[in-house]
Amino acid sequence: MVVLSRIIAALAYAGAAFLFGVALGERGELGAVQYVFWFVIPIATFVIALYARRGRPEVFLTGLVLFAGVQHGNRAFARAWDECITRAPAVSKAIVQYHARTGDYPTRLKDLQIELPCRCVFRKTILHYFGGDRGFRLWITNDRKRVSF
Repeated sequence: MVVLSRIIAALAYAGAAFLFGVALGERGELGAVQYVFWFVIPIATFVIALYARRGRPEVFLTGLVLFAGVQHGNRAFARAWDECITRAPAVSKAIVQYHARTGDYPTRLKDLQIELPCRCVFRKTILHYFGGDRGFRLWITNDRKRVSF
């Protein structure tokens, strides 16, 4: 029974670590912080496991899935970025059409009532939008550049 409870606890920690890693990884706007995870997670996992008196396999499992989650999130952001390059101009066009129809710019992209491109795992879109009385801005950004549409 003790072994089963340890396995359940390890899987729960690993699942939470994976989801947390995905959330960190899909934040491509964080810049250099994204690359710090590549080194800190394995080093911290090794050091904690080295000094752990019990539960070394669980520590390694949690560190491994946290790292895997960050990698999965990074890949999801990269796919969303590539999709934005090709599909964000359609969103810009929808904003212009919305303005022509209503005389106002939408307060949120959700108000366009279209399927938004550039979806990540937990984020509906990586597009950033600001609309005001004098116009709108639509852009994406990562650690190296900012692209406006």
